[in-house]
Amino acid sequence: MKKIYFVTSNKRKVIDYNRRLALLGYKVLQLNNDLNEGRSLDIEEIAKLKLGQAREVSSGRPVFVEDRGFFIPAFQGFPGPFVKLFLKSIGISGLMKLMQDIEDRRAQFISVLAYWDGKQEHYFYDNEEGFLTKNIRSGDIRGWTDILYIYGYKTHPKKALCELNDTEWNEYLKEIEKNDYIKKFCDFLSKNS
Repeated sequence: MKKIYFVTSNKRKVIDYNRRLALLGYKVLQLNNDLNEGRSLDIEEIAKLKLGQAREVSSGRPVFVEDRGFFIPAFQGFPGPFVKLFLKSIGISGLMKLMQDIEDRRAQFISVLAYWDGKQEHYFYDNEEGFLTKNIRSGDIRGWTDILYIYGYKTHPKKALCELNDTEWNEYLKEIEKNDYIKKFCDFLSKNS
């Protein structure tokens, strides 16, 4: 089994990557280092900065990082890459107050995975387009972010993701995994290994 390193403090993400990359013969090993994300609003810039740091801690071995942001077009993209800060300061209820009279309910998770193969950098992108519900819902966020209390996706147009039952949740995952950034990364690895 080939080894590939992932710099993250999130063990759940490591489990998810192992599930998906094991099919290609890869074992994902976690490097639990804190990386400086800088202050950019651009997810790609943040990923490039993090990958430069990850290359140093991986001692030249194949390594990847990811970054993800939550973008609301009605707010010119806010909170973008500052989701944790947003959740700690304004919170879900604060966002719902701000969105109260806004018709445009679109929201996006934009993700980038940055990979160093030992010779060059590669970038894989994803833009998951959904919507914000009109009120906070309750349910199971399955270890993900609190944003799932207000975020919905086209496969279940009347529900926030937290309201999905296990069958619906698996349908949602199957739909987004068809062509997400991790799938693009897996396709790259299968062609270039």
